[in-house]
Amino acid sequence: MKVIESIFREYDIRGTYPEEINEGVISIIGQAIALKCKQEGITEISVGRDGRLSGEILLDSMCNSIAKSGISVTNIGLVTSPILYYAAKKSVSKSGIMITGSHNPKDDNGIKMVINDKPVSGTEILSLTKCVPEFDKTKKEIIKINIIEDYINDVLHKITLNQPEKVKVVVDCGNGAAGCVAPELFKRLGCNVINLFSEIDGNFPNHHPDPGKLANLQDLIKAVKDEKADLGLAFDGDGDRVGLITGKGNVVFPDKIMMLFAEDVLANNNGGQIIFDVKCSNSLAQIIEANGGEPVMSPTGHFHIKNKLRETNALLAGEMSGHIFFNDIWYGFDDGHYAGVRIIDLINKSDSSIDEMVSRLPESFSTPELNIHVGDDMKFDIVRKFAEECLLDGNKITIDGLRIEFSNGWGLLRASNTTPKLVLRFEGKSEADLKSIQENFINEFKRICPEIDSTMH
Repeated sequence: MKVIESIFREYDIRGTYPEEINEGVISIIGQAIALKCKQEGITEISVGRDGRLSGEILLDSMCNSIAKSGISVTNIGLVTSPILYYAAKKSVSKSGIMITGSHNPKDDNGIKMVINDKPVSGTEILSLTKCVPEFDKTKKEIIKINIIEDYINDVLHKITLNQPEKVKVVVDCGNGAAGCVAPELFKRLGCNVINLFSEIDGNFPNHHPDPGKLANLQDLIKAVKDEKADLGLAFDGDGDRVGLITGKGNVVFPDKIMMLFAEDVLANNNGGQIIFDVKCSNSLAQIIEANGGEPVMSPTGHFHIKNKLRETNALLAGEMSGHIFFNDIWYGFDDGHYAGVRIIDLINKSDSSIDEMVSRLPESFSTPELNIHVGDDMKFDIVRKFAEECLLDGNKITIDGLRIEFSNGWGLLRASNTTPKLVLRFEGKSEADLKSIQENFINEFKRICPEIDSTMH
């Protein structure tokens, strides 16, 4: 069985089924994961999957491979990534494997990993596939459990709302795995819940489960307005990201959601660090400092954020993509549906609507995440070349691509770790500043990389 090395990414494993990821490849990866477990002294691991069409057969293959390699397996079935992380946190081994394609095209699938309470990179697993381990031939047991009820009860134990029935929320699962938990969670929270596309269907017949793209939020915006709801929540394919729509139908970018959370978390704690990725607004750092916290900038990616959380024990972390990690009274993993609960908790504790809360935040002018399509084999070299040759004058941050901070805003170019794309984002203090920064950045890109189609999507 030939393993295609390009599926092993910086912080996960991702490829197309069945050409790149299939039962045979998953079996080899399972042996490598078992070897990693043995190196870490781990004897048991939890395994789950999202709602992709290939998920069930890949889950079975993974479980059998790990068990045959001498590691006991707890199969938690069809779940979201946060519930898999929850299962790992609650187990003695602190280890779990999630089979998920996240927000990628429907024929993609992949693996996210945490072993011994630490995220594991795809590249590390690739190196272990090249070993020929000697395993005990006795197949360990595979047990099946349902942990969703435990998860819901834990959330409800930590968050109690006053008059939750006054909060009307539209929940859009996008036919992704969040359908297995979000509708029940918000119902049990006591809210007035309207569900959209909660039936799990790996064909994603209504819209793609990626709240980071505005086109995928149009059904939710319409439903919020039609139902006169207080807010709308959208989840990605494996439920670890959240998108927020206000009662007026406005999209709230995740860095603004983080501003609201930062104010709340810091008000309940005596200072503390808050982590955010390179795509987030300058205003977020300013709000963290104004509320007695310490802002910490990180490279993008749940792998980097989780390692930074372990290093700092920060109270909160978040990414522009919608991954939000609560480490105050929750467990420090990215959890879209729990973040949705905390948004509703903000409304419940305030006399203000989400629209009013957002209107009080600093005004800035920014783009959503923009993409330039390039080959997977080229993207890092392109970014490296741009960072080395860029002549724009400003404070240059190179922890993840190149972010240049100017007196009137900033611009960013980095390589996506999960897709064959360059990622760009721009922010200015005014519309004119934003336009100027974006034009200067793109003109510099065209000068340095004239052979690349710089059309942004």
